[in-house]
Amino acid sequence: MTALLAGKVVVVTGAASGIGRAIAVGVAQHGAKAVVVSDLVEAPREGGPTTTSEIQSLGVPAIFVRTNVSQRAEVDALLAESEQFGGVDLMVCNAGITLRSDGADVAEDDYRRLMSVNLDGVLFSAQAAARQMQALSKPGSIVLMASMGGVSGAGMTVAYSTSKGGVVLMAKALADALGPSGIRVNSVCPGTIDTALLRNTPGVAEASEGFRQRTPLRRLGKPSEIADAVVWLGSDMSSYVTGVPLLVDGGLLSVL
Repeated sequence: MTALLAGKVVVVTGAASGIGRAIAVGVAQHGAKAVVVSDLVEAPREGGPTTTSEIQSLGVPAIFVRTNVSQRAEVDALLAESEQFGGVDLMVCNAGITLRSDGADVAEDDYRRLMSVNLDGVLFSAQAAARQMQALSKPGSIVLMASMGGVSGAGMTVAYSTSKGGVVLMAKALADALGPSGIRVNSVCPGTIDTALLRNTPGVAEASEGFRQRTPLRRLGKPSEIADAVVWLGSDMSSYVTGVPLLVDGGLLSVL
């Protein structure tokens, strides 16, 4: 489609399905040199070919690395795999989970499990990418996947909103810490995106039609539209953009 990411090595966590899959394929379509796909399982929830095979069909090198992002050692091993291509230029910390029951009375075990992925895993991924970029003396871009729920809370997603709010502030803090090394850090805050994860999350799935009707554009977002935002943040076209929570929500939070 374009050469916005020409020559860049991209690592995407949570990339087997949904938004992560769209991002991994999207960066390949926009000229990435190579894509490292990370997730707990390789088979996409939507069915069909794996993310790596779809990227390879575009003529772009891609590998799958099974990674539990809540384990720092596994994230370090993931970033080490990118060295065969020259090291990461764009790190997309996308892996995240939701809970089937996530209100004011969220269970302790569920809360800690969600935080270990949505907050700890994002930090570990960003840290590992930054260390490699600094060791290779190369500037880069790190994109953290937040949510509109990290900007405006909701009673049905107490733990999730808490984790994503932390991601928004994490991006701001890391942008300050890593800026002197030429490393930009931003967060992307998707609105209601039509994915298998949304359709299978009670409460959110039920509310999605109401969100669609209230969204100024009157439709749900597509995973590819989140990928486009990530491509821009990873490209040189956003070279003076860092610490920003980029809302991609069809205008929903503007009217709520």
